[in-house]
Amino acid sequence: MIIMNTKLQYKIVVLVMTLSFFGACSLEEYNPSGSTADIVFSTEEGMNALVNSAYYNFSAQFYGREDIMFLFEGGTDLWYMGARGTYAEQLLVYNERLDPTTGQIRNTWQRLYEIVNYTNAGINRIENVVYSDENVKLAKEGELRFIRAYAYWMIAETFGGVTLRTTETSGVPLTAERSPLKDFYDLIISDLERAAQILPYHQDQVGRADKKAAYGMLARAALTRASYLEYFENNKAEADQFYQKALDAANELIDSQAEYGCRLYDTFEEVFAPSNNKNNAEALWTITHSTNSALNPQPNNANRLFRWYLAKYTGLCGMPSLEVTEYGRDGASRLMPTRFLLDIFDEDIDARYYGSFREHFILPLTTQPYSWTTTDIARFEKSFSAGSVTIQPGDTALFYTKKVITDKDSRPYGVKDINDTYNSDGTISTNANNNPYYPSLMKFRDPDRTPGSDAGTKNVIVMRLAEMYLIAAEASYKLNRTSPDAAYYINVLRTRAAVKTPVDRTSEMQVSISDIDLDFLLDERARELAGEHLRWPDLKRTKQLENRLGQGNQNPDITAFNPDKHYVRPIPQSELDVLENADEYGQNPGY
Repeated sequence: MIIMNTKLQYKIVVLVMTLSFFGACSLEEYNPSGSTADIVFSTEEGMNALVNSAYYNFSAQFYGREDIMFLFEGGTDLWYMGARGTYAEQLLVYNERLDPTTGQIRNTWQRLYEIVNYTNAGINRIENVVYSDENVKLAKEGELRFIRAYAYWMIAETFGGVTLRTTETSGVPLTAERSPLKDFYDLIISDLERAAQILPYHQDQVGRADKKAAYGMLARAALTRASYLEYFENNKAEADQFYQKALDAANELIDSQAEYGCRLYDTFEEVFAPSNNKNNAEALWTITHSTNSALNPQPNNANRLFRWYLAKYTGLCGMPSLEVTEYGRDGASRLMPTRFLLDIFDEDIDARYYGSFREHFILPLTTQPYSWTTTDIARFEKSFSAGSVTIQPGDTALFYTKKVITDKDSRPYGVKDINDTYNSDGTISTNANNNPYYPSLMKFRDPDRTPGSDAGTKNVIVMRLAEMYLIAAEASYKLNRTSPDAAYYINVLRTRAAVKTPVDRTSEMQVSISDIDLDFLLDERARELAGEHLRWPDLKRTKQLENRLGQGNQNPDITAFNPDKHYVRPIPQSELDVLENADEYGQNPGY
């Protein structure tokens, strides 16, 4: 995995760039290595270290960490604040604490621009670096361009038209200029088209960008640009050019899967099976985390996604007071599904529901039989008396379900159904006995960790082939709303997702072009991609945040969404404070 070569190199690169950038402003200090950026990055070894360092923050700061989960999944129609907590509520419900001093905002800005600076340093130097193998040199340039494009996509989606730099910064910039989104996407798409040309089909390390990653991101970026043109600029004619570009890039991967070394798994459940995590056939780009915690950028706080979507289960109905690693470590619930998200699945025919959410918790075989206590009887409102019912190891202990259960008081295990956890209007129950218990997203489960540790071991798949089918479907629909092509792409995924036993429900899962509109496409993306760091960008690019969080609110937690303000996040005040032209640069509207 790429992280195994990155941690030490990142520290060295940081030191070299710091010495180079700030040396001119300091006293005449002696640099014992004699190293400057120009010297170190003029060699093949130095350039390779710079490329590796450009990846570093994706695993150290973003994918597997909280900030990007809150920024790219929170504040949408899919997730409430977990178990009625208030952690990061400024991002989840848009309250008054969402301001230029928000820590997650500051960290995201700084780390993304750090990535941009590394890639700019490499892109502007690599042409003059002598490589022993010209193909390796091209691959490194392709990686740098892919990484810069991905970082700028994250910046543009989060902050809008802010600072677009294509050269490295020296020292602390005292002035800055804004660039429109058009310029961001011109550069993003140009970088990705170049990367798609020069990257190899396959890399020797999981996590390195290759040709399929470049085409996948090109499809995503082109679709995003098309959406902005249509929904924000009312320019459908130009939007169609980018819908076509998105369709072409997605089809490049769909039509040549063997050549690119990717495929759809036969079942949705296989996509997120822990056994498939380290070498995932459907992944187009993966952020790596090591099973050896010492190799991770933050050894004790690696990939923690296994915790943040998890309902309370420990210490209930005989379950161990510590975690069961198959289920995860609870006690840090950050996001719980909205009733809307649960309701858009028809679990009787769509296997993606049970492939995404855990409803059952089984009493481990290593525990003793459990006899119901008065405390648990009160919590789960049972009709039997203490000690009269026993749960055996291997049997269900807890059941948190989206269904309505009419006999839950007499079942021998703890039950919380949809009407316990959620009110009919979609709000969460205020009964403290009810709201910590809900179907838990299990896409990020990590049964191979050391129990009790936050040092997660699993990679994070941030782009996969199924997304390309969804992009192709949306682009096809936008280009020709009567063409059956959009339904074809959707039906490939729905055929894979259909419940097959005891009755094959494939035919019931099929859709026709008359079923497809923007709402359907966004709902289908939720069914396929929930939790995968794409929901906020999806609702933003299609200008649907205001519809899904305002009129006909699908997340009743959110009452303060302002479409004139909340389509971008604030620029960190710490960044504006150092600019001599801060007034000219300006804060994002409303902040």
